[in-house]
Amino acid sequence: MRLFLASFAALLVAANAIQWRPAIFQGSDRDDYSRELSFQPDTCPIDTISCQRTDVDPCCSPKNGLLVLSQQWDTRWGPSDAFTIHGLWPDTCSGKMLPGGGCDATRAYTNISSIIEASDPSLLRELNMYWPSNKGDNNWFWMHEWVKHGTCVTTLHPRCYGHDMYAPQQEVGDYFRSVLALRAKYNLFHALNASGIVPTEPEPGRLPKNTYTLTQFKAAIRAAWGVEPNVKCSGRRLQEVQLWFKVRGRDTYYPVDPWGQDTCRLISYQQKST
Repeated sequence: MRLFLASFAALLVAANAIQWRPAIFQGSDRDDYSRELSFQPDTCPIDTISCQRTDVDPCCSPKNGLLVLSQQWDTRWGPSDAFTIHGLWPDTCSGKMLPGGGCDATRAYTNISSIIEASDPSLLRELNMYWPSNKGDNNWFWMHEWVKHGTCVTTLHPRCYGHDMYAPQQEVGDYFRSVLALRAKYNLFHALNASGIVPTEPEPGRLPKNTYTLTQFKAAIRAAWGVEPNVKCSGRRLQEVQLWFKVRGRDTYYPVDPWGQDTCRLISYQQKST
């Protein structure tokens, strides 16, 4: 009898040592199990389209699969022949914004400049050129964009890099690098220029007379990439042009029709003073 009780007690101890853990990574969950999983990126289907399925691993297709690339035209900042970046913003598949605090507080890094400089100084130089803050504090701007938006790109979760392939904070550089690549591929200045839309001489006030129409802007972008943008203005002064994307596979972005609203009809697109 004592032998039976001893054996039964040993089985209870062993059973208690085995803890159930969920088998599927959900969004920003970062339990120990998610780190232990040996995810293999090459097992992801390459033709999955974001927002079409709910049963796909969020490492293989972004869970927040409708994204906005917002590029700014600020006459005080950036090269004279280039729009600068405001951000790449994942939204829900129904077009709703995600929480303002981001999707993963454990990766809310504040030292973005130093993280990137340590791993890729050339990337930092490119960020300073094409992703400047219009308030003069680039690190704060990048920190805000990373925490609020970058942490919501589920395919950049550390687990998604695969077993023994992840270096700490690697996803930070990968996020900013991917956004810069999109800016270069979807070069708004070149697309507008190809349709004869070029910056005009500076004019004072919020309602300058030398303007383009919203129809002209949309037609130029449609001629370049087959979709229309959303255009944002302050008064008539151009502020931002936004392109919307879905994702094929893990990270192949392709433009789709806009989900947002325009805020101007006449557009003052003036030369930069830089």
